[in-house]
Amino acid sequence: MRPPQDYEKVRRAIGWFLRNRQFQAARQRIRPIEYLNAGCGPYVDAGLINLDYRWVPGVDVVWDLDRPLPFPSARFRGIFSEHCLEHFDEPGLMAVLREFLRILLPSGRLRIVVPSLEIHARAYLASIDGETASGNAARAAGAGLAFNEVFYAGHDQMKRSHWRNDGHHFIHDRATLAVCLESAGFVDVSMAGFRQGADSRLLIDQPDRAWESLYMEAVKPAGSSSSR
Repeated sequence: MRPPQDYEKVRRAIGWFLRNRQFQAARQRIRPIEYLNAGCGPYVDAGLINLDYRWVPGVDVVWDLDRPLPFPSARFRGIFSEHCLEHFDEPGLMAVLREFLRILLPSGRLRIVVPSLEIHARAYLASIDGETASGNAARAAGAGLAFNEVFYAGHDQMKRSHWRNDGHHFIHDRATLAVCLESAGFVDVSMAGFRQGADSRLLIDQPDRAWESLYMEAVKPAGSSSSR
């Protein structure tokens, strides 16, 4: 049996070969699919076009979200993105959201899942209040360290890979993400819940992330004709 690291080398080689190659988006298998799973990581879904910076089995398009997406305008009925967009700073996020708007059909829906600042802040405050009241200063300090890990998750990997989006760059609450979505041109921005939303095909949220996640949905205006 080959050691696991050999498979990682193979995945990296395939990813390097495919990354940002336009032909991937024209493959026969994915042409009829009307939904995109953007920044899917290992959580692929056979009913969506799975796009990620890295290749693993099931990823259809190996692409850097810092670049314009390889799809025509008004291509998709829906877009799903889970625990991906926190890896972008504000200018990078706005560029990605405008690309999502461009490739959505009018009235198409975007579903975004990111770590929730509100959930983590409430957990931090509850923890530090409880530990401080009990006189356990070490555990109170540990709550602060855990909170910081949410902000800086992935930065060690970023140093190794030299890909800046490996690390977290922003943690959203409902207000900041709503402002970004509206500024990008989306309407009907609303907060949703775990596997609760307007389009059942987009409800593929991962259960192990539900405890810490913010779920937001938004719609491309019906009369919009955004283009690259």
